[in-house]
Amino acid sequence: MQKIFFDSRILDTACRERFCLSEDLMMENAAMSLEEKLHGKKSVLILCGGGNNGGDGYALARRIGAKKNPTVIVCVPEKSEMCILQKKRAEKSGVKFTALENAESILQNADFDAIVDCVFGSGFHGSLPEKISSLVKKINSMKSYRLACDIPSGLDAYGNAEGVFFNADETVTMGALKLSLFSDTAKEACGKISCTDLGVPRETFENSCPDNERTDFKCFMLEESDCKLPVRQNQNVNKGNFGHAAVVGGEKLGAAVIAASAALRFGAGLVTLVDFKTPHSSGEKISLDENGFPSPSIVPYEIMCSENFPQNCSSIAFGMGLGRNADISPVKYFMEQNPSLPVIMDADIFYHDEIKSILKKRSCENSPTVLTPHPKEFSVLLEKCGLGNFSVSETVKNRIELAKKFCTEFPGITLILKGACVLIAQKNDSDIEMFFNPHGCSALAKAGSGDVLSGLVCALLAQKYSALESAKTASLAHALASKKIKPDFSLTPFELIREIGRE
Repeated sequence: MQKIFFDSRILDTACRERFCLSEDLMMENAAMSLEEKLHGKKSVLILCGGGNNGGDGYALARRIGAKKNPTVIVCVPEKSEMCILQKKRAEKSGVKFTALENAESILQNADFDAIVDCVFGSGFHGSLPEKISSLVKKINSMKSYRLACDIPSGLDAYGNAEGVFFNADETVTMGALKLSLFSDTAKEACGKISCTDLGVPRETFENSCPDNERTDFKCFMLEESDCKLPVRQNQNVNKGNFGHAAVVGGEKLGAAVIAASAALRFGAGLVTLVDFKTPHSSGEKISLDENGFPSPSIVPYEIMCSENFPQNCSSIAFGMGLGRNADISPVKYFMEQNPSLPVIMDADIFYHDEIKSILKKRSCENSPTVLTPHPKEFSVLLEKCGLGNFSVSETVKNRIELAKKFCTEFPGITLILKGACVLIAQKNDSDIEMFFNPHGCSALAKAGSGDVLSGLVCALLAQKYSALESAKTASLAHALASKKIKPDFSLTPFELIREIGRE
């Protein structure tokens, strides 16, 4: 895992004070990192703002001036002390500047191998000024390699954008990872993300100010190595050693079959599909043919079926395909009788009025519980829990604060907020921890993908993973498997299941 900071400017200040690093030296290191990314690029366009991001751009222009003769557009007049100094240095070294008013003619009459965005940094909010917005929009349509300094211009501190934003192929962030790099919008804006040192090792930089402003929540980026697959170490075992997962069926039985198949694939020793005689809207039950694809006959032979929960049940998954008017009293009663039993809830359960009382009880009893809503479902969940009425767009934009609000109300409950950049959140004791999984791809925007995730979580819960570890590993395995499907538009749930855990 890697630490994420809401505002690294506090770390900048602490580093200068503790290690006698000048702002000048740190800016030079930033410019050097940008320069390294331009290796092999012959014609370079640099967009400069008026703050320290602009200062990085002017320092970069000075460093590459003799070799590449960059074109520098002054998008915002220099304001900060370092930006003024760096522009003066670049000017004295022969770098020429162009006014923003001339940008359109420059783009029409020149081709650039690379375009570097050094306009706005992490303190930006609102929307880009009209002329800059128009320029960025044109640049985003070009085939040039696009590099962003620290964060792409147009994103605010939470990674939201009110209008046009710079669409980078790569973002070099300075000193430490920022929260603004891990929103759903940032997934589109940032491209590949790399973090560079500013004069001291990254770990030293991150620890330079332990008492920073992150007092109510801690953030981390999940790495591929954080995916702790349920690899079996012991040989003298049987299926009962790996848990018995129960997946509750409903109106759309196919969703439960997908989740059950995923649970079996991810290591659960046994999986039972529990169906309380619900009328099915999808007709016949579903199984897989010899190639692993669904065919309309019966539930796969390896998945057991029952009208009741198995006596040795180790975990429950329900909500997927349940139906918004379904009778959930049998599930609710079983959970109340078995409060320590781990549960994963998804989809239709969030529309039931009982959800608040269920979560309140499980939170108070410290019962392992994982929720996997997408933005629309999270919006409904917040309303049902009395935490406010928010549109889907508001839920996406404010998901950090809303996740904090939810976790504060229901401590111990693990939340997986699905999206382009998955957010996992949980409150334990006094701390809220958030984990971001940016490793998925748009292939997952397909019916059934969420049911697979629920099944993966259920399998890990059955194998005695904690709720939080189940959420992290299942989310990572889900995301990493999605990138193995080519072409990406062709992903189906059962293809995704087959790729889970494969090298």
